Amino acid sequence: MARNCAVVVGINDYDEISPLHFAKGDAERMRDYFRQDLAVNANDLYFFTDDSQRNAQNRKTQPTYGTLDSFFTDRFEAPFLEAGDTLWFYFSGHGMHCEGRDYLLPSDGNPRTTKTAIPISYVTERLRRSGADNVVMLIDACRNEGAKNAGIGVGEEKQQGVITFFSCSPSQVSYEIEDLQQGAFTNALLEALRIQGEGNCATVERFYQYLRDRVPSLTQHYKNGYRQTPYAVIEPATKLHYILLPKFANLTDIATLREDALQAEIEEDFNLAFQLWMRVNVAAGGTDMKAINALIRVGNKRSVSSPQPSVTTKAEGSKSPSASTVSPPAVPKEFQREVIARKTPPVPEVKKNPVELLSAKGIDYRELEKLLKAKQWYEADQLTDKLMLKASGREKEGWIDLESIKKFPCEDLQTIDRLWVHYSNGLYGLSVQKQIYVECGGKLDFSFPSDETWEKFCKATAWKSEGKWVGYPDQFFLNNFMNMKGHLPIGGILLGVWVCRWVGYLFSHRDL
Repeated sequence: MARNCAVVVGINDYDEISPLHFAKGDAERMRDYFRQDLAVNANDLYFFTDDSQRNAQNRKTQPTYGTLDSFFTDRFEAPFLEAGDTLWFYFSGHGMHCEGRDYLLPSDGNPRTTKTAIPISYVTERLRRSGADNVVMLIDACRNEGAKNAGIGVGEEKQQGVITFFSCSPSQVSYEIEDLQQGAFTNALLEALRIQGEGNCATVERFYQYLRDRVPSLTQHYKNGYRQTPYAVIEPATKLHYILLPKFANLTDIATLREDALQAEIEEDFNLAFQLWMRVNVAAGGTDMKAINALIRVGNKRSVSSPQPSVTTKAEGSKSPSASTVSPPAVPKEFQREVIARKTPPVPEVKKNPVELLSAKGIDYRELEKLLKAKQWYEADQLTDKLMLKASGREKEGWIDLESIKKFPCEDLQTIDRLWVHYSNGLYGLSVQKQIYVECGGKLDFSFPSDETWEKFCKATAWKSEGKWVGYPDQFFLNNFMNMKGHLPIGGILLGVWVCRWVGYLFSHRDL
């Protein structure tokens, strides 16, 4: 499953500017949303307010310049998220625009100098180092209280590679509403994030439109007709159909994003195509075969053609190479569909006692046995996919989550494995893959394998060839790959597991 991570900052008490009233409370509400609605893990939620407690590393979390600067420097030095993940950044407080650059003001920031201000472009660069391909910034930094011109103009500077929602247009200010005990922007923001059903705000486009309609309505009603209109900077602009909230996305949202991904491929914008295909797959539950094959296809092209992005530093726009590039899997350029005959590997059949077709869920495994006995490997692989969904009770979802993998019925797991092992004469099977996994250094403790273990395992099973991912199904069923021990099964379910490195969970079953 895709992972969410959130950084939340809210500042009421400023040293050099008049204090705000509801910025801290807004940040607390956003923290609660990320924690409760998006189920952000405690280790992935970073919270900074006037009186927030020390973090797990026993560091202070009051949003001073030193604290925030250290956090962005240390936490984002190396990637810790992956493609498909979303990193949310929320800031509620003061900001300013100076000499063409936008700044956020920490609690000890001085609006008369940029020395104690944090450039938004620097924050953007650090967030992009996380490894997440989806970075969303929610900036309520143009508050109406405070020093003259504090906040005016924030939002004019374009932030590369992120989706940014500003609480108001550059020439406006943001209003705090006494009756709501909130800022108008955050009030509408939380409404948009929680809408379900047909009118949800799952996509960037609908999310933005809701804010554009709702915030002016709130300020006109509560602030005697004053106008505040949110402003978005969507970079690149083609991310308008990006899916922010996968659990609310509908089939039309996914289809539209799929079209955008294909168009990005046609235009040879492989970085964008990879991100869009990744979001398609996440919204579809992680096992969309067309999206997975597209990720493999685009990943190879991207790794060959994409230059390293430049990085804007705090030192007035100097550039340096980024450590944040997320390299997708590289695969052969062509799928060679014409040579896929779903051929049988030259493995002699050995007569053994029939496998007992046990099932804790009352599943009939005779068709799978028939296909395997006839050496129809591709058909058997696809049927294994369906049977595993049925055994785990996940047919409706179309994919298996981690908890379902842990609780997969042992009788069914053993039946599937024994059928594959028996009719391939020990060449294929989950237990065969498990043995290879252990030999490559894998741990059977329901954990994710290390990079080194994963590379060894994929090479040993020919899931990778010459350092490149093998495309499924087109190249998976070529004789030179199918002769490799442990190459199968790898149907839609296992392929989704493979892409997310979840096989460590599957192989951890004691009954396998």
